[in-house]
Amino acid sequence: MTLFPTTSAPITAVPANPMGQMDPLAALRNIHLPDPVSSFPAAPGWWILAILMLVCVYFSIRWLVRYWRNNRYRRVGIKQLNAIFKQFEFDADPKQYLASFSALLKRLALTIYPRELVASLTAEEWVAFLDKSAGSKAFSMGAGQVLMYSTYEREVNFDVQELHQLGLDWIRRHRGGLR
Repeated sequence: MTLFPTTSAPITAVPANPMGQMDPLAALRNIHLPDPVSSFPAAPGWWILAILMLVCVYFSIRWLVRYWRNNRYRRVGIKQLNAIFKQFEFDADPKQYLASFSALLKRLALTIYPRELVASLTAEEWVAFLDKSAGSKAFSMGAGQVLMYSTYEREVNFDVQELHQLGLDWIRRHRGGLR
């Protein structure tokens, strides 16, 4: 057994220099570089990280789609409330605006809350429900008070712009699942 492996390349004669002496550098061979390190197959840690990233992306997209679908009624409600306000600007009929406003909020509440909880609410109970679901007192203490007494009066006097903003805030901020 030899200590150094032998190569299968034939040994060639070393050329002599003009003086008749042998050139020791001529017998050297070129340096052979190793093959470049391949990035594939990757180490197991990289595969695990890639799989975890794909799982995270999948669940993030799934959550965003669910969030988008679950809040579709809010987007539609805001569009409808803005349409009611534009109709008020055209007609200048506050009583009609108030009826449409209240009906829209009731429809939106019925889409997210149980029918037994919302359908029968009127006047003070309705306003208290709106306050409770939004976590505010703007309906019972603010511009929303008009919802309590508007159905019993011929002429109603209220700030339509403030009530409209209150409705937009309720649509954006109410909490679902109130039981």
